[in-house]
Amino acid sequence: MDIILFLCAAVCIICMCLRSLRLASGSRLPPGPRGFPVFGNMFQLGSQARSHQGLAKLAAKYGPLMTLRLGCMRTVVVSSSGAAREMFKVNDLSLAGRTVYEAMKVDVAQSNNGSIITAQYGPSWRLLRRLCSREFFTSGQLNAMKTIRNNCMEDMVRFIREESEHGKKDVEVAKFVFFMNFNLLGNLMFSRNLVDPKSKEGNEFYALAAKIMEVVAEPNLADFLPLLKPFDLQRIRKKMHYYTEKAFEITAGFTRARIQASKSKEEREKGKKDFLDVLLNFKDGNGDELSSFSSESINALAL
Repeated sequence: MDIILFLCAAVCIICMCLRSLRLASGSRLPPGPRGFPVFGNMFQLGSQARSHQGLAKLAAKYGPLMTLRLGCMRTVVVSSSGAAREMFKVNDLSLAGRTVYEAMKVDVAQSNNGSIITAQYGPSWRLLRRLCSREFFTSGQLNAMKTIRNNCMEDMVRFIREESEHGKKDVEVAKFVFFMNFNLLGNLMFSRNLVDPKSKEGNEFYALAAKIMEVVAEPNLADFLPLLKPFDLQRIRKKMHYYTEKAFEITAGFTRARIQASKSKEEREKGKKDFLDVLLNFKDGNGDELSSFSSESINALAL
């Protein structure tokens, strides 16, 4: 049995090496350092904390455009403003696709398709971007949101002051900045503050968001060596699924409460529409675009 496993692993490694050599010989990619079999240039970047220094040294030798192979992931590194401008302004549509890493491939409430961050470029992504631009980033909307931004900022300063007056030596400012940003989003989407720093729900949601960001930032071997994807050796997929599911339960509560409130006569008579109203009443999808938004996709967009 051990011999069979060893032979299978050896065959897989040889196939990966041959595939890498074939791609390298027939590609028109920028120059780059030769890498090790299987692992590529991963060890040439140094430690995670100093990988930027390793990239700077390689760029000084191979130029502002260079190709690295991180395991099976072929990567082009851009380190000059001119090349970046050429890529993201002149050829932005050709390079609009994105790699969704294993940690983000959680099958919770359609999170991949509903999020503007992880959705692939296409009709649905363009629709989400168009709605966000129209509802959030026009001059009129930005001016209208000035009072909301000021209120959220004042609440954040008040919470920080109250925390410091309670005799605590260290005030976790990042937590209150997170609450400010999330409540600002809540006012734009649901016309209300979503979390209170003093509430159990607010602190739980902050802890979940911090864990999600921590898991996403953790290097995952499965991203570089696809053979390891089914095994989830670092338990990243399992942790991400757990934290995201818990976070979606909280955001789903916000959505349900806001939908119930919108059905009341008092709320309907106010006549003020927020982003949730826009999504719930959206029926204008054309062709391949979304024709409507489900509560799951709304939760994914908010999170």
